[in-house]
Amino acid sequence: MPDTEETPVLYERRGAIGIATLNRPQRLNPMSSAMIEELHRIVNTMATTEGKALIVTAAGRGFCSGMDVHDMATPMAERPKSRLTWPRPHADMYPASLFRSADIPIIGAINGVAAGAGMSFALCPDIRLMSDEARMIPIFLKRGLMPDMGMPFLLTQIVGTQKALELMWAAEPLSPQQCLELGLVSRIVPHDRLIDEAVAMAEKLASGPSMAIAYTKRAVYRSEVGTLEGDLEWGNLAQGKLMLTEDCAEGAKAFLEKREPHFKGR
Repeated sequence: MPDTEETPVLYERRGAIGIATLNRPQRLNPMSSAMIEELHRIVNTMATTEGKALIVTAAGRGFCSGMDVHDMATPMAERPKSRLTWPRPHADMYPASLFRSADIPIIGAINGVAAGAGMSFALCPDIRLMSDEARMIPIFLKRGLMPDMGMPFLLTQIVGTQKALELMWAAEPLSPQQCLELGLVSRIVPHDRLIDEAVAMAEKLASGPSMAIAYTKRAVYRSEVGTLEGDLEWGNLAQGKLMLTEDCAEGAKAFLEKREPHFKGR
């Protein structure tokens, strides 16, 4: 695959499923402004073309080696179309914000090393599958920097304050087994089965009740910074809307007829 800024992310559609592949394999897929812009375009495309689930993976032997230092050194005047500023983008441009605000499930298929900001990026998808040949490295402190791009928040939500500090201060590589035990990924997959497993998961989600899936995602992320009372209010509002959908009617009908429901996303 070419390692060019013309195709920083490859995009493939398989019915209602999208696959976005970071495509700068010669340097282990460092993030550039063009790459992040393209991810925004892909997520927006999924939203406007009835996409139901998105898989994010990478070409070559690495998932993401962090921010592209060459891109960081490029003057903004030479990138007039970019909405990014360096050394880091505006908050609404971060993959964490992009993926969480999307109403579709986003599955990370982590195929190789995810280091520094690349590990921050790897933690952004809703569900994460990890190759048995991959690893994560919160390497920031070894470069004289603090973790960013959402890592302090995301990691703390997953492992708690004490463990998050220990991991970020140590800045040591984490094996697939360690990532699984810590809850950073949902499962470890043999390397040659990674995309197949991600597609199978995406297909199952794509066949589900789209609005209920979207509202469930919102409810979970709201709970991280909200209250029980807020969750109960959101549940009342969202459930009321879902009860008026065709999928809800189909779910009830399938229950009475003792069969599997056939959802249409409406």
